[in-house]
Amino acid sequence: MRPDLPSKFQSKSITSDIVLDSNDAHLFGLFVANAAGITVTLPNADEGAGDSECLVVNNSSGSVTLACPNGFPNGFDNITLAAGASVLLYCAPVFGTSYRWASVGATAS
Repeated sequence: MRPDLPSKFQSKSITSDIVLDSNDAHLFGLFVANAAGITVTLPNADEGAGDSECLVVNNSSGSVTLACPNGFPNGFDNITLAAGASVLLYCAPVFGTSYRWASVGATAS
């Protein structure tokens, strides 16, 4: 977490489909999905979301989808987070002005 953003430790509970913007990505460091079958749409992987890092925890009994069209490496549009799983996300430049969400702990689909 970035030391210049102490609010990054705030959490946001998610109980239904939601579209996050780059402000959400910078403000919250922890997103907790409390309902199965929902879709969490991440901000576009661009300079606005650049250097955003967050942890998404699936606290539900089913899978949760994290979506961002063409926002993950290799052109993947979404990743699936199994029940009880967590994923660390980081938006970073991959070349020039192109950004992608890197994920550790989820399955791309």
